Amino acid sequence: MKKWSLLFCFCGCIFAKEITIDFLQKQPQGVARDFYIWYFISRDKTSIDEAKVAYDLVFKKTPRIEKAMEKKGIIHEMPRDIYCKKLDFDALKKEDADCIAYGIKLSLIPTLPQADVDILLNALKEGHENLYDQILVLRSPSILNALLSTTPKNFAQIFHGLSYVQKLALFNQGDFDTQALKKLLDANFSGVNRAITKMILDPKFHGIKNALSEIEVGQSDANTFFLLGMNELLLQKPKRALAYFAKSQNVAIDPFMRDRALFWQYLLSEDQSFLQQVAQSTFVDIFSIYANKKLQTTPKYQIISDFEISGEMPKFDIKNPFVWQQKKTEISGLSGQKYEDALEQFHYKESLPHLVFFLNRKHRYNHNYFIFAYDDPKLWRSPLQKALVYAVARQESHLLPALISSSYALGMMQIMPFNVEPFAKDLKLRDITLFDMFEPRIALRFGAFYLDQLEKEFKHPLFIAYAYNGGPGFLRRTLARNHLFLKDRKYEPWISMELLPYDESRFYGMRVIANYLIYAQMLGKDIDVEDFLKQTIKFQKGKQ
Repeated sequence: MKKWSLLFCFCGCIFAKEITIDFLQKQPQGVARDFYIWYFISRDKTSIDEAKVAYDLVFKKTPRIEKAMEKKGIIHEMPRDIYCKKLDFDALKKEDADCIAYGIKLSLIPTLPQADVDILLNALKEGHENLYDQILVLRSPSILNALLSTTPKNFAQIFHGLSYVQKLALFNQGDFDTQALKKLLDANFSGVNRAITKMILDPKFHGIKNALSEIEVGQSDANTFFLLGMNELLLQKPKRALAYFAKSQNVAIDPFMRDRALFWQYLLSEDQSFLQQVAQSTFVDIFSIYANKKLQTTPKYQIISDFEISGEMPKFDIKNPFVWQQKKTEISGLSGQKYEDALEQFHYKESLPHLVFFLNRKHRYNHNYFIFAYDDPKLWRSPLQKALVYAVARQESHLLPALISSSYALGMMQIMPFNVEPFAKDLKLRDITLFDMFEPRIALRFGAFYLDQLEKEFKHPLFIAYAYNGGPGFLRRTLARNHLFLKDRKYEPWISMELLPYDESRFYGMRVIANYLIYAQMLGKDIDVEDFLKQTIKFQKGKQ
């Protein structure tokens, strides 16, 4: 443990210095260093020669980093995949098979001249057999039948490669080979499951939805079974929906998925025994919270918020992303007593989120930790504002200060780099840099500001959560279609919470609201869940 303390203290000292090539070379490879390299290349004062050296250190060469190099005026050889993806078809067909495989757009295949298709097939027949077969599918006289009869992997890749208009034309047909469709789904291949659930959640794919209602899927995962049930419910077939919800419950590993399936069996059947089972859950989610409120029972889940920790500063830099990367890597590889011993270094007030992160892993997320780390009483105008900020932070980052996502969202509130400067200006803060997002109290202030801005437009915490995750533009477009959160529709608002088209935002919203209700309760605000959620029902189908 002392070795770790010395090592991470040393890295923290380096972190405090100016970012240089020497600094970058000494850091471990990964997303954190790539972010620093992107920042380093993007600076005006970084020379072209320095940018080239930094570029060679990149772990994952992304379009974002490539764009920074181009803006610098550096002409260099792009990574092969990016180069090939940028070629137009006439240039691409002259390249070798690997480049064609990188760059070919499957959406072009159905309308290409046969001579061009022959060029592709000749190039790909050896070494790229899957892509070869996918091209044959897309040149078939009946693309839909060929698509349903191909391998699950090919189906998923073709679906992903087609345009929305092409997908709609294919899957809105009325003549489906239902046996082939059943066989495809029973393979329980993740890519196929994602394609099917995406179409279920889109209001336009009527053909495939009706075809799904003519088969009985026997093998799948909890989420796909659940959405197959939602499809049946939307087609006014509640008995079939109940059967799929039961299947979802039976295969669920995640307690959230189990509670969700049980809850919907309660909604459809009105059998309170299902709700009683949800109320017995030891996992905090929107369903277990609602069940206990509805039944007026004492929750079986326990909220853990108190810890015996020191008020002294931890012996490592909580604001250094490289320290966090190294600690996470090293400790995650430990087990038993060595793992327990390693956690001793986190028993400090400022490193409580780190302790909770590793305790969650130890207990396989079966414990419900809710903490107010880095709290600044001067920041909050109300307990409910504080509850929402921490609800979002818990979902975004586990309250870890030095987190960097693959899209370079930063810190505890996962603020995007392009938002830092305008937020700082609106907050009248000077000399704020991207790296200040790793200072948790500044991050909380920025997150609170952004949530306040979203609240002005979207009002309800559920909508605010959707907008924080998917972006306000995404939510505006989604709500403008007037097919969600509808007045006079049965099972609202629960059904709309399940029909949001973007997977990540759909689950994000449910989890943030569960966090919000718990944090609000901890702050003395006991919210009526049913009434709170009904406040989202504000739209009339087909009306602006």
